[in-house]
Amino acid sequence: MAPRQTSVTAGAMIPLTKTKVTSNTLPIVWRNVIIFGILHIIAIFGARIAIFELPLGLWLFGLFYGLLSGLGVTAGAHRLWSHRTYKAKWSLRLFLAFCNCIAGQNDIYEWSRDHRVHHKFSETDADPHNVNRGFFFAHMGWLLKKKHPDVIKKGKTIDCGDILRDPVVQFQRR
Repeated sequence: MAPRQTSVTAGAMIPLTKTKVTSNTLPIVWRNVIIFGILHIIAIFGARIAIFELPLGLWLFGLFYGLLSGLGVTAGAHRLWSHRTYKAKWSLRLFLAFCNCIAGQNDIYEWSRDHRVHHKFSETDADPHNVNRGFFFAHMGWLLKKKHPDVIKKGKTIDCGDILRDPVVQFQRR
């Protein structure tokens, strides 16, 4: 086995080679793996109940509830807070924040910050859900692994002060 190359700086040995961080070397967030596993097991049992035993009223409520959660993510966290596509009065912002809570996709600030990082550093190691790491990683795997160091480093360069100044976002984060 060949010795590693090193450089001597002020008497200290410093390795010249760095370990490349890939999605395969990032640690797994076991808490998220367990939560997603439990949710999928519950969904299997829930699907059986929904198909064979659920009354029409609960089907309609589930559909309405799902639409509200989608509205919280698409019209709220994505279009309003991440992209600032439109302005909204506090009452609409409060409603969209409530809908965003239903979706269970982190709070508005985290969702919007990660989305802004995704757009600025798309398809690089700084992209939280970089598709170059694979289809599964881009859609779900990024939630099951710790963030790449570049995501954290470059994420700190994104200005999200406008999101944090919103009293509705502050309330939701608390």
